[in-house]
Amino acid sequence: MKSLVIQEREQDVQTLESENPQQVWSEQFLSGADIALSADERRELMQATLPEDHSVYADKYFLRSKQILEAEGLNPYVRAQVFIRKGPGTVYGVDEALAILDKYSDLTKNNGVVFAKKDGDSYESGEALMFIDAQVQDIVELETMYLGVIAAETTRFNDGVSKVDLEAVTKRMSEVVKAAEGRPVIYFGARHWDFREDAAIANAAIAGGAIGASTDIGAGTVGKLGQGTIPHLLENVYAYYYGKDNAVVEATKAFDRVIDKSVPRIALIDYNNKEVDDSVATAKALDGRLAAVRVDTCGENVAQGALSSLTGEEAKAWKSEGLYLPEANDPDSKFWAGTGVTVTGVYRLRKALDEAGFPDVQIVLTSGFGDPNKVKAFVRAEEKLGVKLFDSLGVGGVYEPCRTSTMDVVLAGGIPNGREPVSKVGRTYKKNPSLEVRLGDNKGGYYAV
Repeated sequence: MKSLVIQEREQDVQTLESENPQQVWSEQFLSGADIALSADERRELMQATLPEDHSVYADKYFLRSKQILEAEGLNPYVRAQVFIRKGPGTVYGVDEALAILDKYSDLTKNNGVVFAKKDGDSYESGEALMFIDAQVQDIVELETMYLGVIAAETTRFNDGVSKVDLEAVTKRMSEVVKAAEGRPVIYFGARHWDFREDAAIANAAIAGGAIGASTDIGAGTVGKLGQGTIPHLLENVYAYYYGKDNAVVEATKAFDRVIDKSVPRIALIDYNNKEVDDSVATAKALDGRLAAVRVDTCGENVAQGALSSLTGEEAKAWKSEGLYLPEANDPDSKFWAGTGVTVTGVYRLRKALDEAGFPDVQIVLTSGFGDPNKVKAFVRAEEKLGVKLFDSLGVGGVYEPCRTSTMDVVLAGGIPNGREPVSKVGRTYKKNPSLEVRLGDNKGGYYAV
């Protein structure tokens, strides 16, 4: 039975939403009369404002991952670790993230628990803000929504941004599209902001030249469906069952077994930080059915085959092959070497695929390509190296500021207290004993932070 306070506040919510359908729950709105609410009542009130169907707001690759996991009968317990790279600051959006997890999943029914900070708590860059301990099928479709509200609300409170500047999105995307010189660009930024605004942001990105978006609500603004194939989360599950070294190949093979043949087979190949080896192995395993590989090397890793710097023995060896390398004072130089997706790393990948007999396997680049200067640097590098480095781009960061939140699976196992460390290279488990149980209970003592 709902309390009278909840019933009264739901009426307020209905009035507010009728006046402004994009109103986002924030600490400002929930202060005052809501201070007396318990945590459960507060979550119940937030849930009253959430849409009935979450799926249109989910990145397509999470929906496809759920389809694959169900078809293959895989549902291990995992720990999903959430952090924000940009910090320090004060975190918000956690309460609504919990409401999303509670409303759309059976997490609590299946012995799941969420440890998290509270709205208004301070955080450091890279610190674990939340641990979601649950069966993977309960949470796989919800990442886009809960990360988006944390990112949006944390940005609002720390950086004074009330909403995304849609004109700026269109302008930035048009610059990226122009720099890509005719190659397709897809908007992949749904998880960077509140789901209620995804349609408007995606539409602005498409107006700037993007050919589509990762969610159905975003792509639907131009009569399309969301696009996407494989996330790291799915590879983590296959790493648990088949071993880390086989994660990329096995996840891609599962995608090939389950997903409609009309969907291109695009492997995500940076999970093990063996971008070259896993690309070639996956191309061989799919025997002509692999359309492309996606490179999303994280900022913690130097891609396999890439230069870690423009100086030293590595750089000398590169130049000894007769290959161009920019000087340190060249503005493009920061995109050639170091961590993340770099020119030298993608060059080695392209050459390896060609030499292994897979010249038709295309390369999709993501991570950092919302910066037109990075796209331009890659295009200029193609001229210098005489090789086409990429065939399409997935772009998320087309507005600023944004305190993007990120999730990585860091533990997996058949039972809650029998999970093992398993994560993509560069994103390991970060203990944080300061986090409290915010959803579910830990009466069995299965979980520790």
